[in-house]
Amino acid sequence: MKRIIISLPADLCQLTAARAGRILNKSPAIMTTATPTTTACYHCGTDCPTDTEPIFFDDKPFCCTGCRTVYQVLSDNQLCQYYDLNPTPGTTTRGRTPDTDRLAFLDHPDIAAKLIDFQNGSVAHVTFYVPTIHCSSCLWLLEHLYRIDPGVQQTRVDFLKKQVHLVFNPAQLSLRQVAELLTSLGYEPLISLNDVVKQGQKPSYRSLLYKLAVAGFCAGNIMLFSFPEYLGLDDPAFKHLFGVLNLLLATPVVFYSGSGYFESVWKSLRRGIINIDFPILLGILMAYFRGTYEVFALNGAGYFDSVSGLIFFLLCGKWFQQRTYDFLSFERDYKSYFPLAVQRLINDREQPTPVADLQKGDRIRVRHGDLIPADGLLYRGEGMIDYSFVTGESEPEQREPGTLLYAGGRQMGGVIDLELVRDVSQSYLTQLWNNDAFRKDKPNRAKTFADAVGTYFTITVLTLATLIGGYWYFTGQPTTAVNAFTAILIVACPCVLSLSYPVALGHGLRLLSKRGFYLKNADVIEQLAHCDAIVFDKTGTLTTPASEAVTELFTRPLTNIQRSMVHALVSQSAHPLSLQLRQYLSDCAPMRVENFTELPGQGIIGLVDDFIVKLGSAAFVGGPANAIHSAVHVNIDGIYRGQFQFAAQLRDGLVDMLTSFVGHGKRLYLLSGDTDASRDDMSAWFDHDAMRFNCSPEDKLTFINELQTTGQRVLMIGDGLNDAGALKQADVGIAVTDDTLRFTPASDAILEVGSLNQLPRFMRYSRFAMRLIQFSFGISLLYNLVGLSFAAMGNLSPVVAAVLMPLSSATMVLIATVGMRWKKM
Repeated sequence: MKRIIISLPADLCQLTAARAGRILNKSPAIMTTATPTTTACYHCGTDCPTDTEPIFFDDKPFCCTGCRTVYQVLSDNQLCQYYDLNPTPGTTTRGRTPDTDRLAFLDHPDIAAKLIDFQNGSVAHVTFYVPTIHCSSCLWLLEHLYRIDPGVQQTRVDFLKKQVHLVFNPAQLSLRQVAELLTSLGYEPLISLNDVVKQGQKPSYRSLLYKLAVAGFCAGNIMLFSFPEYLGLDDPAFKHLFGVLNLLLATPVVFYSGSGYFESVWKSLRRGIINIDFPILLGILMAYFRGTYEVFALNGAGYFDSVSGLIFFLLCGKWFQQRTYDFLSFERDYKSYFPLAVQRLINDREQPTPVADLQKGDRIRVRHGDLIPADGLLYRGEGMIDYSFVTGESEPEQREPGTLLYAGGRQMGGVIDLELVRDVSQSYLTQLWNNDAFRKDKPNRAKTFADAVGTYFTITVLTLATLIGGYWYFTGQPTTAVNAFTAILIVACPCVLSLSYPVALGHGLRLLSKRGFYLKNADVIEQLAHCDAIVFDKTGTLTTPASEAVTELFTRPLTNIQRSMVHALVSQSAHPLSLQLRQYLSDCAPMRVENFTELPGQGIIGLVDDFIVKLGSAAFVGGPANAIHSAVHVNIDGIYRGQFQFAAQLRDGLVDMLTSFVGHGKRLYLLSGDTDASRDDMSAWFDHDAMRFNCSPEDKLTFINELQTTGQRVLMIGDGLNDAGALKQADVGIAVTDDTLRFTPASDAILEVGSLNQLPRFMRYSRFAMRLIQFSFGISLLYNLVGLSFAAMGNLSPVVAAVLMPLSSATMVLIATVGMRWKKM
């Protein structure tokens, strides 16, 4: 027998002994690995490990004890209908035992008081954000929690927002126990600092819906009372009665349902601006007061049917415009991702403490995967800090004791202890986010088409009404002058634009969202159409993450079994490179890992199928001394095999995208926090002076501001918090993300990374939308000319107004709807 001597660190002796004890009893037949047959887990649907027997309960296979526990809980409470609603309902709800230490902060009375919405002696209300909600089975199970624990009285799930509102009895359950119950079922609440630091709630549609209901009810009844007038059934007694009833019904429509137009006009006039709502409000008031005059002075019918119907349709358009994507957040800040509490060290003993209560000089403990809440000095342990939250760069940085660590970094190694050198409110990350660009309105935004119409259209209509009214007055017909003046203001109301604008852009919002492009509101489409300068962040935006650009450098290619060994070992680690390599090797068969050990800053080691596998840095596994940094080196059974290299490259389809922008005359700029090593590669699309490297977040924001001062309208595309200032300052800021529910900085739009190469088509579609709105406004002018021919003669009857205004509105809505759907992206 050949003798093999392997030199291992002292702390790995146990691993070696374990391997030796097993390999002596292993027969050659067992050494041959056959193609495994997999068994699907009854709960989550994933394949059970092939190297061990599945865990059976009630004659059903489970991949782990966590999934079995969840099934057992559901079975004991007669809730197994959960599995009938979807084929694999537990896909993202794999069970596990709650980490009681991690949830201990919920026992802190101050934290519980801030999270609980309402509480008395017998009932408490709390709302949790649960990102793992994904199907109807989740809804069904969460809404039946009261059958699992009688302390839960009621559960309501908002699927779009992925929120669970629970009503429970605080005498039977604590807040921590409620969170543990959810976690044990695979629905762990995501609790962040933003849950207790609430600077403002999302706007509610309830007020708008109330106004819409009042307008719709009153408009329908006014139409019924106006039918005799439409049909020419002239009965003076009933005509006057119906006129009074119409006036009573129209009054709440104008002054309650239309109150938003009063507020909008007042605010714009205080700023010295005439917006599109000014001529609309002018037309509404003229129609209302002239109708009142006709009812009481002339025994007429008035224009109440037209004005109430107009307000109803305008509110419908406003509701359609405001129904945006509630499950997306366009105003996220660092509080949405910071922990609610940390472990503060008092005499080296851990005590859960709210982040808001931390002060300079406090000592805290940060574990693997935790986010650093404030700038602190590392005094114990070795840091492997992932600053991708701040910089967008996912490569961890090794830090030794005595190093200053900044807020926003995530510890990817072992436990470290910090002494805070700044309060949370004074940390680098907080100062970055508190930049003026995050709080101010964008004064540089281009004036919208609706704003231009509001200004020039109002002036034109008032001038025309005054001239025609003056003509009839000076010719000795004051009654005709009043009729002509008011009729022109009623007919020339630009309400059609207020309808076609939200309808067209609202359809654009929905169609773009189906292609992975989510806009904050309809105005972004118009701003996007006017952008002529496009600024790209490089790393993570234009370039692929390392997991999508892996190069294998091995003297002899790894066998399938060896690749499975590597995959099994990296699956035990949460290091970013391990996660990327795990994704790259995701098609490998599962294998069991024993005696797994992770050495922060060096690598990982474990016993896989009785072979010692070491992965990590070149020095750790015995690789070459001149190895690159972004690589995972492989040593199997004491023999160095080679390495997996990770390199960034342009995402698929972006070459054609950049070429398309250059071909259409767009000015392209590149900003990056990296060195200029990629300058030559990017020079095919970006001029030499259009590329800026080694940029800090402030540098990016300043650069955007400089472009705007030269008159350019800037579109900024980025992905990290370091781009947040530039995204906010730009005329349009687009945050690129792999997952719409994960972190994206404050922006005007969220773009799925797979749709980034479609950006030129999205911009062309936005320009088409604006041309369609302008076309519909031109058609509406033709209607206005017909109505003005009656109004100028002072002969505008209620019947003509009742026909022209709805017909014009219906035509514009039809044009906007058909046009936006007809145009192909």
